[in-house]
Amino acid sequence: MDDDLERDSDEELYRNPVFYEPAERNLDLSRPDLGVPNGEDLLVVLLSMRGRVPVERRGLICPDCRDLRHRRVPMYLVQRDGVWLASHYRKPGEKRISHESDEHLARKERVAKDAEDHGFPADVESSAADGHARLDVQIKGANGIVLGYEPQLSVQTARGMSRREGFRRRGGIRSVWDFTDPDHPGVGTVPYVRTPNLPASVIRVQKNPIAVRDGNYVLEEGHCSPSGRLTRCPDKPYDPANPTDTGYCGGWHRILVPIHQSAASEGSELTLTRFIVEAAAGERVPFRRNGHHGWLPAEHWRKYAEATGPAASSDEKERASSVRQGDRLDRCTEDRPVSEVRAEPRERRGSRTIVLESSAAREVDPAELPVDSLGRPIPLCRFGCGMPASMQGLEGLPEHYSCRRKNEDTQRTAGKAV
Repeated sequence: MDDDLERDSDEELYRNPVFYEPAERNLDLSRPDLGVPNGEDLLVVLLSMRGRVPVERRGLICPDCRDLRHRRVPMYLVQRDGVWLASHYRKPGEKRISHESDEHLARKERVAKDAEDHGFPADVESSAADGHARLDVQIKGANGIVLGYEPQLSVQTARGMSRREGFRRRGGIRSVWDFTDPDHPGVGTVPYVRTPNLPASVIRVQKNPIAVRDGNYVLEEGHCSPSGRLTRCPDKPYDPANPTDTGYCGGWHRILVPIHQSAASEGSELTLTRFIVEAAAGERVPFRRNGHHGWLPAEHWRKYAEATGPAASSDEKERASSVRQGDRLDRCTEDRPVSEVRAEPRERRGSRTIVLESSAAREVDPAELPVDSLGRPIPLCRFGCGMPASMQGLEGLPEHYSCRRKNEDTQRTAGKAV
């Protein structure tokens, strides 16, 4: 029999397709006739091979492994609750077959290639230094930055993702979790970006831009008035019953707002390639505020640190317990109050304004001149943005990746005009 083989888990069995080579078509194991002519007789033949014919010669193979990895991986039938399912053929101790979708693989390959093309070494399926985390893509950035790219196309629990992020954070890794679903439980729970759900064929073409729709913030501050910098008071949400309300309180605010909702949004669309390169160069920094994660440009991060103090990066504030107080013996009675935790609908965590301060305007002391690990002053960017450089360019001069790109775009536009 096939009892000496190492089977897939029940979750993996559920989603495994199976291809029958003699008929050159996939079988539908949920149907009694397998979805092919004379399927009932074929099932009897396949079952009669168990224990008599080696698995490699039964004609059942994995179509995903054949199409995506160009490997012929034999399969055999396993019954679960009266339903026949297909399992990969592995001897005990052999490495499990990867169940990553083609879109997942394409995203990893694309990000690794983009990072390599911009001078940052990248490894696919690499283990962290402490061995507790396995990274889909590990990128070695500037000034010792280790960036981990983790595309998440399947549903995961927020608790599980927080635990995985904890392993990476304690290992000194800056993780970038890439979601396509705006309602994914991980949005805001971990440092993230959100990109559109694209087919693998589109992702693999490097000239195709992949837009970043969420996860990146900017810091805005100013007088809360119609003539000020803020588009609306963060403490006065829109009131449908009073649509003509001005929406300003007359005070002063310092807030974090998603880039696409900011008063001064970036001139060019932020793409996944640009974000990964800038994060590896240290030009985008992850933050955590009141349990919500996101990314800030480096210059905005410095202002954020001034407003929140030295513990801004961790923000390990204790959360109120979600367990009701009272006698444990009374918690299962019929007249117990409805749990306020479960009764409230889950709040969408992405694309929201985060208030840092609401107070009267005050003067902020200028930041000290930044220095590197050896105490040497960090030179300013050669393109005149006025900020300390994050990397050396191709000519060996201090610069920012974003500033170099803007300069190249300007020169290209001027050349076309001439």
